[in-house]
Amino acid sequence: MKNMKIIVGGFMSVDGKIAPANRIGRTFTGFMTPQHQKILHRIRARVDAIIVGVNTILADDPSLTVREVEGKNPIRVVLDSSAKTPLTSKILNIEEAPTIIAVTQKASKEKIEALKSKKVEVIVSSSPERVDLEELTYELKNRGIRKVLVEGGGETRWSFFVEKLVDEFFVWVMPYIWGGRHSPTLVDGEGFLKAEDAVPLKLESTKIVNDILILWFSVRR
Repeated sequence: MKNMKIIVGGFMSVDGKIAPANRIGRTFTGFMTPQHQKILHRIRARVDAIIVGVNTILADDPSLTVREVEGKNPIRVVLDSSAKTPLTSKILNIEEAPTIIAVTQKASKEKIEALKSKKVEVIVSSSPERVDLEELTYELKNRGIRKVLVEGGGETRWSFFVEKLVDEFFVWVMPYIWGGRHSPTLVDGEGFLKAEDAVPLKLESTKIVNDILILWFSVRR
């Protein structure tokens, strides 16, 4: 499709939640040991770019670097249809790594110019409402990016699955139960309505680090 490998992954509780129902404490950072951090950063170090949705930036203000291991920081890419990324976000510190903000036609020119003043690259999608992912992957490939990690959040992961862009999937199962019918899950979005539309996976490997189960899958075509 794209001469690019796209990996989607993240953390979830045993019951599939990535945050409690009130969405406070959206990440599992407090539960991760330094060993877990190194494994995650090792995964980041093996890709050319990391993609997250703007809600991840608004909620967690991550750096998305590989500071726990040796290696080059990947390019950070934010899906931000309306250009809502705060100008104080860590992601805009380009001394750590380059950053690309992908917006749509509805983003204000003033905010786009403000982002550009931070020396980040802004890609304006031809789509009026949501960033066109096929178009974006084409743009990233033209910049020499061949391996991408889609790290969050649930809506962003869903968008890559529904567009059939995912090659590999991993999940870290944390030993907690959060419950809650409105709690965010690892993959959110509208969801498939028919069983036959579900994305088929093939288990490639399993690993237990302390009490966290790490599962890697390939996507069956």
